[in-house]
Amino acid sequence: MSNSYGFGGEEIREESSWRYPLGIFVATLLLCAVFLYHYVGPSVDDLQGSTPNPTISEERVRITVGDRIFFVPANHTIYPKDRREKVTEDLHLYAIWPTMNGYTPARRQDFIEDEPGSRRIDVQIRRRDSVFSEQQRLEQLYLPHVVDKAGQPSDYQLTQFTFKEARANAPTNGYAGKDMYIGEAADGELLVLFCYKDQEEKTIPSQCYRRLDFSENVSIRYAFDRAYLPDWREIDTQVRRFIITLTDAAGA
Repeated sequence: MSNSYGFGGEEIREESSWRYPLGIFVATLLLCAVFLYHYVGPSVDDLQGSTPNPTISEERVRITVGDRIFFVPANHTIYPKDRREKVTEDLHLYAIWPTMNGYTPARRQDFIEDEPGSRRIDVQIRRRDSVFSEQQRLEQLYLPHVVDKAGQPSDYQLTQFTFKEARANAPTNGYAGKDMYIGEAADGELLVLFCYKDQEEKTIPSQCYRRLDFSENVSIRYAFDRAYLPDWREIDTQVRRFIITLTDAAGA
C-alpha cells in the first residue's frame, strides 16, 4: 500500500493489488474445508462412538453396571462407546451361536445386519428396574392377559401361551404379536420366553427373548432368532455362562 497526495493536500491511499484475491482464496479454502468435513469428516455418531464398528481385539474393558463389574472383551461389542471404561445403566454385547465367540470378519454380516436366520445373540446387561422376580412377573403381569392360563403343550419341552387380542375399546396389554413359552432351564429354574410371531412384512424381527435377574441390581435380557428356538435351553445355559466369564477379574 502506498500514499500520495491529491488537490488540497488530501492523502490518497492505494490498496495493494493482492488483498482482494487473497481474501477470496481464504474464503474459498474455508468453504472447501466445511464442505469436506460435512461429507467426509466424522459425524456426531462417530465422535460419540455410536457408529457400528466391530473389532477383532479381545482386550477387556472394565465396565460397571448396577452393583456388578464386568470385564468385557472388545470383540463382543459393536459400538466403540462400549469399549471405554465407564459406569453405565446398560451395556449391549453380542455373540455368535453356538460358539459364543465374538466378532470375526467372516461374521461381519451377522454382527452388523442381523438378517433373518442370523446366529447373532444379543445380550443386554442393564440396571434392574423392577422389584418383581421372573416368577412374580409371570403370575402378576403375564398370565392375566393370556387366553388359557394352563397353556398348551408345545415342541421342545415348552408350554405355549397365547395372549388375548387387543380390542378397540380396551387398552393394549403390550404383548400383542407375541407368543409366550414357559420351560425349565438346565438348572431347574423357571424360564419365560417371549417370541415375536412371524410376519409377512417382517416389520419386527422374528426373535425370542428372555429377561432374567442376575443380581439385586442387575438384570439380563438376551435375544436370538426364532429359528433357534429348538436350542432354547442350551442357549440359556451358554448365555449365563458367558455373563459369568465377564465377571472374572482374573481373565481381564
